[in-house]
Amino acid sequence: MKQSTLVVIFMCPMSHKRLCVEQHRGQRKQRGSMLVIALFIIIVLAILGLAMLRMLAASADSVVSEVYGQRALNAARSGVEQAVSGAFPLSGASNCPANYNFTFTNTPGLGNCSYTSACDVVSVDDSGDVYQYFRITAQGSCIAGDTVVSRNVSVEGIQ
Repeated sequence: MKQSTLVVIFMCPMSHKRLCVEQHRGQRKQRGSMLVIALFIIIVLAILGLAMLRMLAASADSVVSEVYGQRALNAARSGVEQAVSGAFPLSGASNCPANYNFTFTNTPGLGNCSYTSACDVVSVDDSGDVYQYFRITAQGSCIAGDTVVSRNVSVEGIQ
């Protein structure tokens, strides 16, 4: 088998012959340096890309927690409002249930949400005047896949 060789001819004027030979030697020494630089740039860009992906995933999780947190707060407020309407009715006797659980099924925006409310009543005697002291608390919770978000709301009143 015959080996072939590549001959590179540099055109240099005779007055600059020595300079051309030194440049040619320098180019031989620099062969492969572009490969190292290109690999370095590729690695740096890959690391930056992975960092951006992690930040994007963390941002998405944060948005899910924020949205479901607001929904859980709305569910807890609904529980407090339901208990307050029973404790302080417009007409009739006060009815404050000790514990009440409710799951939203067909309510837009509150799917997979529920609340648990509790009402404590304490009678307070103030020099012969008897007052009813109400403490109403509710915990709203929403489920999104593996994430469960809950919020608590409390209200106190006297009658």
